[in-house]
Amino acid sequence: MEDILLEARNIKKYFPIKKGLWLRDVGQVKAVDDVSLRVRRGETLGLVGESGCGKSTLGRTLIRLYEPTSGELSFDGQDFLKLSGGELRQKRKNIQMIFQDPYAALDPRMTIGQIIGQPFHIHKTLGAKEAEVRVKQLLELVGLKASHINRYPHEFSGGQRQRICIARAVALEPELIICDEPVSALDVSIQAQVLNLLKDLQERLKLTYIFISHDLSVIEHVCDRVAVMYLGKIVEVATRDELFQNPQHPYTQALLGAIPHVGQGKKQMKKSLSGDVPSPLHPPSGCHFHPRCAFKMDVCAKERPLLQGADHQTACWLIHQNQNPHETSKKESP
Repeated sequence: MEDILLEARNIKKYFPIKKGLWLRDVGQVKAVDDVSLRVRRGETLGLVGESGCGKSTLGRTLIRLYEPTSGELSFDGQDFLKLSGGELRQKRKNIQMIFQDPYAALDPRMTIGQIIGQPFHIHKTLGAKEAEVRVKQLLELVGLKASHINRYPHEFSGGQRQRICIARAVALEPELIICDEPVSALDVSIQAQVLNLLKDLQERLKLTYIFISHDLSVIEHVCDRVAVMYLGKIVEVATRDELFQNPQHPYTQALLGAIPHVGQGKKQMKKSLSGDVPSPLHPPSGCHFHPRCAFKMDVCAKERPLLQGADHQTACWLIHQNQNPHETSKKESP
């Protein structure tokens, strides 16, 4: 039986568009549109897609930095959306986030000791002296020196700042950490060090990760399973090896085909996507990917395909019809 730590069911996050003197609602940006996924305890689930597909919004919605427009969200078997006040604060100790930009994520007016020790102060788990000892331990845990405790963020490089963010994220010993492109702002030479640190901490602290990235090489290096996102929807979910060796959705195939390889760059880039991601304000009907798909059929523009499959799930009419040749394409969208 699967040990599910986090489960999202039909999660939506719409942002209203307001115009005019009275700021009337004139539309909605469907940043996350009916997403369902499961995160197993101890795994690293990758979330990949083009910029603007809703990856970061989904991550922030799962942690309730953004309140979902609708849907259900359970964490460790408990309804996460029904919690409020002290109950929510207590539960949030078990879910933390590492943000993309280590420069913006740290308050320049606070010392490193104050930044990493802030969770202990907010949740009142340790006294001042105990917190100082623990902060020094956390600094050494992420590869920094305990003597750095009284320095300020501007005295550190980008990679060191991200280590500080990681130390803050693991301070309260959470079960789940959402990593929102934690290495995309770092030099390539530093990225591998930070990724190896995250993998080491996962083993030592028994962590579960949701790893958000647009870099497929990073996803392949750190993730156990991968969910591919396009225009607010999950279009394919599979284990890392299965996804990279046998991609089924045309969008996933195009993403993997666009990865340049030494000596094969031009050949690989022939499979790259054409056109831009449509606006989430007015998404295409049916399958959102059909305007850019080389295999589109009439049904693709009319009805939305659902994620189907066991270990390898795909939302594509072409795949569904090949798997179920006797079924017609008259399935209704939920």
